[in-house]
Formats: sequence, C-alpha cells, structure tokens
Amino acid sequence: MKLADNIKRLRKERGITQEKLAEALGVTVGAAYKWENGKSVPELNMLLGMAELFQVSLDVLVGYEVSIGGAKEAEKRIYALQCDKKYEHAVAEAETALLRYPNNFQVVYRAGELYAMAGIEKNKKYLYRSIELFEKSVSLLAQNTDQDISEASIRNTQAQCYISLGKKDKGLEILKKCNVCGVNDAVIAMACSEKEDFDLAEVEAYIDKALRGIINNTVRTMTAYGNYYEKKENPLAAMDAFLWLAHAYEELKIQRDEVCYLDRVIALCYAACATLSAKAGMWEDVRSYLRRAYELATAFDNTPTYNLDNVKFLSDHSENIIGYDDLGESVMKTAEDILTQDNSLAVVYEMWQEIKGEKI
Repeated sequence: MKLADNIKRLRKERGITQEKLAEALGVTVGAAYKWENGKSVPELNMLLGMAELFQVSLDVLVGYEVSIGGAKEAEKRIYALQCDKKYEHAVAEAETALLRYPNNFQVVYRAGELYAMAGIEKNKKYLYRSIELFEKSVSLLAQNTDQDISEASIRNTQAQCYISLGKKDKGLEILKKCNVCGVNDAVIAMACSEKEDFDLAEVEAYIDKALRGIINNTVRTMTAYGNYYEKKENPLAAMDAFLWLAHAYEELKIQRDEVCYLDRVIALCYAACATLSAKAGMWEDVRSYLRRAYELATAFDNTPTYNLDNVKFLSDHSENIIGYDDLGESVMKTAEDILTQDNSLAVVYEMWQEIKGEKI
C-alpha cells in the first residue's frame, strides 16, 4: 500500500495524469490504475522507469526504509565528530555511512556539509567531494523533512565550495540563480570584489542592495530581541537591544546633525527605551530618552526623507535606493503610540507632553 500511495502522490505532485504516466511507461491506463489502488505491483523495470520519471531514488518510490534508525545514528555520529572538528575520523565515519546508506538524504547531506567544512578549514581537496555529495542530495530532496533545507540552500553552499576552490565564476553563476529576495547579495558582492577582473558595475549592482538588506534585517532582529526580552519581563535586556540598534544606526549616518531616513528607527528606539527605563525603575534616564526621541521625531516629520543619501558606505550609484517600512507616516504619532501602550506607565506620557510643551 505504501508503494501505491507513493505512486499516486508523486504523480500528482509532478502534475502527471494517469494517462500520461501510462503513456510514458508504455502500459495501459488500467495498469496504472491498478498500481495506484494496490491491486497489482509494477515489475522492476517499470519501477525503475517511474523513479526516473519522478526524479526520486528507487527506495523513496517504494518506501523502503531499511535500517533507518542506523542511518540516523550514523548521521548523528558524523555531526558530533564534525562539531569537534575531528575531520579525519568524521570523514572515515561518513564514507562508511555512505556505503551503507548511499540513498539516504540525511546521511548524504550531512556528509556534504562535513566535507565543505573540512575543505574550508583543513584541505581544499575535500571541497570536490562536498560538491559531489550536495549534487546527489538534491536528487534525494523528496526525503527531506527539515524546512531550513531546500535546493536553494544546498546550491548556495555548493557555490561557496566553488568559490573557495578559486572557481569564482562558477560559484557566482549558482549564487545569482539562487538569489531569492536578495539573500545572496552580500556574498555575491564580496566574491565579485575579490575577482582579479574586478567589475565595478557588477559589484555596485549587489553591494548597495546588500547594505539595505543588512539595515532592514538589523532592525527586525533587534526589535524581535527587544520584544522577546520585554515579554520575559527583562526590561534591561530589552533596552540593550533597542540601544544597540539606535547606536548602530547613528554610526551609519554621515552627518549626525542632519536628518536621515534612519532617524525614523532611532527615534522609536529611544521612545521604547523610555518606557523600558520606567519599567526598570530607572527614572533618571526616562526624560533623556524622551527628549532624544522627541528631537529626532520632530526633525524627521518636519523634513522627511526616504533616500539613503546620509548613510555611509553606499556607492555613487545608490540614488535609486529608497527606504521603506511599516512605521507609519508620522514618527511623532508612532512614538506616542509606543508611549501609550502600557496604561500603568501614564506618567511617561505625561513627561513626554511636558517636553513637547517646553519645545513649543
């Protein structure tokens, strides 16, 4: 029944009708129907044809899981040795496992990772074996249950192996093909900048996008940390996250006293720090954070800018890079939303109103 279910599932996943399956294998539609309903079993040559048609290994097609526990244990042993950087022992363990489980995705993929790490840190000759194993693991992806692993992630690691071998063009070709949502912008920019035939336009095409990606991912990551520690009732750790973000963005400004798109985030970081300081009982810091948040929010709302002109490192051709976020049109309003989220901290908002009155 597992074979029957697998035939039906794989056929549907690949958008093949029973009629097309029967035609491809040179059998009647009735024969294909019986296979999928468990009323008959395909002969070996038919199974081989189906495996090739569905692009899976024969054991995946028939659901053969011999010694699966043994394969898992072998994969764990390889990983443990890899973590301890005992590469010679790990390689020996991997080759033994590959002989026993040549079509097990976990074993093949883990061995590929091992050889990649050993190649980078120990001996480049291992990288050739890594590339070979990663190629095979792609053909076994139907067995994969780890959502963090995909063909794109495997190809990207494979590309790193080519780059480490000095085959930058081949590595870059793969990275560019798998550059979903700009995930490889930074790696591509670095590899292009290290090429002997340095192409300025090629580097610029990726390096500015990479920096914008860093800026966006940094704010998401540190905001997540801030929220995480606040939920854990650790206001000091949450404040550290927002202060780190504010200081990092301030360092990215070319002119500290000029309005910058980054000021939107910096102002809100200080507003968050004001409420967190109050929660931590550090009232002497609340007013200073509020003043800084008010000054930045007012300056930005008076002369808003969404380009990244006042940001360090960007190339001369970055004029088309525009910042965007979901923080609202007015930084002042968003800051006040932060200050009024917790009704128990009404005094913080009162201090804010006092500062607004002083400035006016």
